[in-house]
Amino acid sequence: MMTKAHTHAHPHTHPVSSWLIRRAVYPLWVSRDHPAYFRYARQFAQEQFLPPEELDKLRMERLRGLLLHAFRNVPFYRRRFEVSGVTPLDIRTVEDLKALPVLTKSEIQTQNTELLARNVPETERVANQTGGSTGSPLQFWVDKERMDSRRASTDRHNAWAGLRPGDWHAHLWGSRFDTGTVTRPTITWRQRLLYRNLTLNTSLISDEDLAEYVVLLRRVRPRVMLAYAQSAVFFARFCERNGIDDIRFDSIVVTAEMLLPGQRSVIERVFGGKVFNRYGCREVSVIASDCPEAAGMHVNGDALVVEVEAAPGLPEGTGRVLITDLFNRSMPFIRYEIGDLATPLETGKCACGRWLPRIANIRGRVTDFLVTADKRRISGISLALLAGDMPQVRQMQFVQENSRSIQLRVVAGNGYGADTVEELRRRLDPYLRGTTELSIVTVDRIAAEPSGKFRYVKTAQEVQDEFAESRSA
Repeated sequence: MMTKAHTHAHPHTHPVSSWLIRRAVYPLWVSRDHPAYFRYARQFAQEQFLPPEELDKLRMERLRGLLLHAFRNVPFYRRRFEVSGVTPLDIRTVEDLKALPVLTKSEIQTQNTELLARNVPETERVANQTGGSTGSPLQFWVDKERMDSRRASTDRHNAWAGLRPGDWHAHLWGSRFDTGTVTRPTITWRQRLLYRNLTLNTSLISDEDLAEYVVLLRRVRPRVMLAYAQSAVFFARFCERNGIDDIRFDSIVVTAEMLLPGQRSVIERVFGGKVFNRYGCREVSVIASDCPEAAGMHVNGDALVVEVEAAPGLPEGTGRVLITDLFNRSMPFIRYEIGDLATPLETGKCACGRWLPRIANIRGRVTDFLVTADKRRISGISLALLAGDMPQVRQMQFVQENSRSIQLRVVAGNGYGADTVEELRRRLDPYLRGTTELSIVTVDRIAAEPSGKFRYVKTAQEVQDEFAESRSA
């Protein structure tokens, strides 16, 4: 068992250096790399407090501009409008959007080039990709200026949790797009002088890794932790099990996976800070976040239109989440079906003073951990990008019935073959390290759960129980 430390001070918080980075270094960096950032940051700071009639008017102006752009410049949407028998001028309210069909992941995969705007130069867009919590790899394009507004949106939502540019924060994360190929925690000069994030990779988790993270957190003492929801819970339980009571945060922002009932209280009890739930995806960045009142997550309603639409076969009182990105012109996402379920949006003024709509009870994105034969856990969400750049893979799912073997089920795309299987094995090898048998099988389809959500990883409860028993032995 680890011994606990009794130092509760934050000797490395350095308020003076945080102020200097916030006022000098960060502005210089965003001015160079994200030139439109400050314009959007000023707009978003004001728009979050707009009364509903002004917010609705602003949203419709932006939506109308997006629809006209898509109709004129994007072949996919030109055909979609014509087949639907409507024009952008017919859509006068968000409710009128229902005249257009939803945009599916499959359509983005198969119609990729037809979704590109013909009037946006290639030099003005950047490629992005996601594996998605549903297991469907996706490649898409984002305006460079949209990256500026996305950063401004994220900074606004971070501020609700008390995290400002220049503040040290722990990043309990696993996406290789954010952590790179580094698996061991390090503090680089960029982290010290700009990002101020202590990255703790959760793509592989063992007790030894977490013990190392504890040592590093005691050195840096960040005020805030951003984390995959289930990784935050796992880390909290590790600290509690080992009597570690000095890892404290003012606030903990959890995202990427559902926060299950009771887990918020576990995190807050162990780490002492307030949990802020966040909902987002790589396709459109932050979708909604808790404010300090935690009375439902405020939708990023001045940058996105979020619909919760009822559909046959869904549980009563829930609907599928559809997203329209109001700012990305390179590859517009209009009524994009993200693959999650939620309860309908609430309107009305929050006690925090914001009128932004609120969304609650996001159903989906509960990602299990795989368990290796040598008793390590692999965060399933960290594997979501494994095949993001492989069009040969339409969808995939990991299934584990015992700790000795893992099955990867693949819905094949164009060009799938032996080379694809070999590449998947190569990419998985750093995670499995030859300790666990891997079988890769092709299937016609991957069935959804009763909730309507696809699970990227399905680990049998017996495997989870066996792992828990071995840890407590």
